[in-house]
Amino acid sequence: MRTLRRKSWLALPAALLALAVLAVASVPPPAPPDYSRFSVLTPAGPDSPDPGVFKTLDRVVHARHRIGPSETIGSIAALYGADAKALQSTNHNEFIFMRRGGHIRVHNGDGYLHEVTQDGETLNGVTSRYRRKGSDLAEFRADVVRANRLPPSSLVSNYAFRKGDRVLLPGVYLDLDTYRIPLPYFSRVSSGHGSRRHPVYKKVMFHSGIDIPMPAGTPVYPSRSGKVVFAGWMGGYGNAVDVRHSDGYTTRYGHLSRITVKEGETVQKGRTMVGRVGSTGVSTGPHLHFEILTNTGRSVNPTAKFGRK
Repeated sequence: MRTLRRKSWLALPAALLALAVLAVASVPPPAPPDYSRFSVLTPAGPDSPDPGVFKTLDRVVHARHRIGPSETIGSIAALYGADAKALQSTNHNEFIFMRRGGHIRVHNGDGYLHEVTQDGETLNGVTSRYRRKGSDLAEFRADVVRANRLPPSSLVSNYAFRKGDRVLLPGVYLDLDTYRIPLPYFSRVSSGHGSRRHPVYKKVMFHSGIDIPMPAGTPVYPSRSGKVVFAGWMGGYGNAVDVRHSDGYTTRYGHLSRITVKEGETVQKGRTMVGRVGSTGVSTGPHLHFEILTNTGRSVNPTAKFGRK
């Protein structure tokens, strides 16, 4: 009796092993990649998607792209078969300077990819907010339903989104009120924002802007659209222009050889010339001194604001 029990006990591990082998053998093979995970109404795919997939799918997909060396917004858009303006709108960034190693939200749609920030945001609310200029609201709403493959009943039930959903708004591009380089082209920054040894006073002082060396007479344009609140002589800045923007921030353009605007004038980003590069005031040569001041008068680093609000 003891012998039989011992044999049964010894046979138990072998039986368990057989069951384990059977269980492993019965596991189905891995399924092929499910690219629907990139859908605007489902979580995004992996951090490093295959750009070729974006060009072949007939539905809107999105993911994060890690910015590599020498990449531009144009080259990234071409890689995914996207529109550069659409990616700029989606990321609320003109990407004048690309931060290597950073990430950008990419998609293969034609328009702005809106991210829902709270539960209960509705189709009617989103389309009313971002309605295309000159378009019929009902037609635009139908275009959004088709582009995102929402159920047709969405048009009558006022479809409600969940926080984190992304909705493509075809043909919609945001008017990005961002900072641009206030010159026809960019050369280099000869003196950055922050503490420095002053080239004239020969002591360490805080530099509230950046200096961009340019040939004398080079046109200077507003970095953002706004209203001229000062145009004249400003001590060490020499001839200077201050432009106030919609959010209360101010941009300052110093050491100008000539001022071409007046106080109270409305100026347009990149189009209305406010003056020409010079070396007036406390200066060692022709350059533009450019500042960005908050609504409380605090200066911020302009190079970190180019392409952003």
